[in-house]
Amino acid sequence: MRLSVHPVLRELRALYDVEGVMARFRAYVSLIHSGPEFLPLGAFSPMGKRQAEYLDALISLDAEGIAAQACEDMVRRLHTSPDCLRLLLVVVDEPRNGWTQRWLTDAEWRFQGKYDGLPQDRPAVGFDRWVTVQLWTDSPVSFQAVFSEVCGSVVRALRQRRLGLPITLRDHLTQEGEAARFAGEHIHINAEELAYTREVLCPHLDSTHWPTIFAALYGDEAARAVGFPPLGLSHRAGFALALDGA
Repeated sequence: MRLSVHPVLRELRALYDVEGVMARFRAYVSLIHSGPEFLPLGAFSPMGKRQAEYLDALISLDAEGIAAQACEDMVRRLHTSPDCLRLLLVVVDEPRNGWTQRWLTDAEWRFQGKYDGLPQDRPAVGFDRWVTVQLWTDSPVSFQAVFSEVCGSVVRALRQRRLGLPITLRDHLTQEGEAARFAGEHIHINAEELAYTREVLCPHLDSTHWPTIFAALYGDEAARAVGFPPLGLSHRAGFALALDGA
């Protein structure tokens, strides 16, 4: 398996040195399109309020160097895979930027492949596909956070290449359980809440109804925020159940 990290954080940070809304937007579009390869930066909003400070923190941490270490680790752990992937760290912000919704954007990235891949007329030279690693500005800036997100993104991409995008709730839970386990993720939920979540979700495991799947994974607060019916679940309860069953 081959994994490569394409450096882009400094270029994203430089966008905030461009004065004027339209000038900055044009610089953003140029960054995506003007190079030899199309960069899948659609989730990045050049108007995000907290991204400049967050990018500074990631650059200071050498987040792309950490991502490269995570790639080396994944190559050792999954060395028999024939896949070739190129990773891109993308900072995502929500408040007041008119571009993203915290949980819908996250779900589109995880489950619908919206922010990965390339237009058919501009393939990546020597690589099969891009994998974006989304880092939200409400998440901690740390070695472990970046390392885990990279590992989870790689496993998720490999599974989707092998089996396609998830369809049923069961598929979604299996995918996220595998990704979280390889990433070493920890989701804090007590045994009673876990048992309750399992009981609620059991009748829906074969459902393909997206509002139900979304509520099952992200919980009632996120479901209500996007206009989906709640299921009586706590925040990210479905992800906790997925990890427990991995």
